[in-house]
Amino acid sequence: MGIIEVRNLTKFYGKSRGIVDVSFDVQEGEIFGFIGPNGAGKSTTIRLLLSLIHPTKGRATVFGKDVTTHGPEIRKDIGYLPSEVYYYEGMKVLDLLKYSASFYEGDSTDRMKELADVMELELNRRISDLSYGNKKKVGIVQGLLHSPKLLFLDEPTAGLDPLMQRKFFDLIRAENARGVTVFFSSHILGEVQRLCTRVGIIREGKMV
Repeated sequence: MGIIEVRNLTKFYGKSRGIVDVSFDVQEGEIFGFIGPNGAGKSTTIRLLLSLIHPTKGRATVFGKDVTTHGPEIRKDIGYLPSEVYYYEGMKVLDLLKYSASFYEGDSTDRMKELADVMELELNRRISDLSYGNKKKVGIVQGLLHSPKLLFLDEPTAGLDPLMQRKFFDLIRAENARGVTVFFSSHILGEVQRLCTRVGIIREGKMV
């Protein structure tokens, strides 16, 4: 059984197309690439799998549980880096990450510092003082600090310089080596070729 199983998943926003009859599986322990041009339906698919929005028809399961009926339970073991990150501008990075960690069981303090060191993230700076790339680093640490079993990455390298992109890829490979399944969404073919073990291609809301 796949960690993610999607069957005929469809989402319309009124009359506007999101995705149509999308079906695929993601197996435990793999880095699955989800590639397509901007507007193809990548982010819509991820939001459906996270139960942030609900499908028009079709179904999907994560960890063998229906995403519509078990969303909160599933999200406990998921890390998510959205394509755009928005935060409370007045907070310090450390306070924001502590707040995020409070939603999960266990003490994430050491893990938080370890990830911040890897990503060269200054914990005592205010969010409002950070560049877009540094805000993206906050999102990366936030998505990983609770040691999720499944990681969703939506256009994760936007804003990162080439050296930091390399560190990020090394970090994701290390997470995968310890058993984390990765769903990697991108429109950059080279990124997917470097990182992923298997790829699904979506265009105009349909798997091709």
